[in-house]
Amino acid sequence: MVAQLLGMVRAGNLRAGDRLPSERELAESFGVSRPSIREAVRALAVLGVLKTHHGGGIYVSSLRAEELLGPLQFFLSLEETAVDALYDARELIEGGIAARAAGAATEESIAHLRDLIERQRAAIGEPQAYRKLDIEFHEHIHALAANPFLSRAATSLNTLGLEFRTMASESRQVIAQSLLDHAAIVTALAANDHSAAEHAMRLHMRNVLQSTRESLSTRHAAHKPPFQDPPS
Repeated sequence: MVAQLLGMVRAGNLRAGDRLPSERELAESFGVSRPSIREAVRALAVLGVLKTHHGGGIYVSSLRAEELLGPLQFFLSLEETAVDALYDARELIEGGIAARAAGAATEESIAHLRDLIERQRAAIGEPQAYRKLDIEFHEHIHALAANPFLSRAATSLNTLGLEFRTMASESRQVIAQSLLDHAAIVTALAANDHSAAEHAMRLHMRNVLQSTRESLSTRHAAHKPPFQDPPS
């Protein structure tokens, strides 16, 4: 039943924001029981594909990455040891994308990336605005690589990392380092240097991982209960 409902979304029969037929109508259409429909809807709601509204029916979600990856973000928040593995994957994929993007970089694309860096610099005291510009910067490089699968994979990993980077990106020092990293990436892209672009991006991912680790350590220290003498 889950596969059938997902098939309707993939085929475009159900689009983001669409309201699903009632449980009764779905059960009759698929020839299954209403409890089966209810279980399938519940499973797809957990995955972020569907949303239920009390008294208002069942709807397809926005299908944006942040909603579909929500359950994984929650898992990662519980398994912080997964951060290293996450950034290992980001380093590999983002590095490969940067190498490919270097061959497609034009004067216009480089000018746009440099403009984004200037806007990032202006937003150094506004972490939330900076994060949006940071995402735009990486997505522009993804577009240059011209591979939608690589782009989707990179964007998904970036979204998963947001849970951990929020604290780190509140620091002006961390943002300043990212600005230096971004500038080095753009310099390599402007030179159409595949190797240098990949190296600069991989170094950027390592720097992001390091600042993320430090922010997690700070958070743990802040929530660590005070030492108490053992009972006598």
